Amino acid sequence: MFRDRLWRALQSDRSLPFTSNTLKTLITELGSECQTVTALIYQLQSPHLSARQQAEILAELLAATIHLNVHCGEDFQTLIAQEMEKLPDDDNFRIIDLS
Repeated sequence: MFRDRLWRALQSDRSLPFTSNTLKTLITELGSECQTVTALIYQLQSPHLSARQQAEILAELLAATIHLNVHCGEDFQTLIAQEMEKLPDDDNFRIIDLS
């Protein structure tokens, strides 16, 4: 349930709260690729897949995981760390309602 609300929030037209357009793009692409991986895992859970269908899904899953591995490299991590450093040092975090 939370995951569904979170994904709907990511897919909405709301802007990401970052100044870096590169980070916005990378996070949007990450969300899309994660959705692809989730869909592929869901497909693999079907009890009526032929060996050919399994092979096709696994090949797509392999490509998606390679893309995620490359996508989430050091540059992406650095951009996230830079955004975190911009945040105020406030121990009072507010909970965001994703509904």
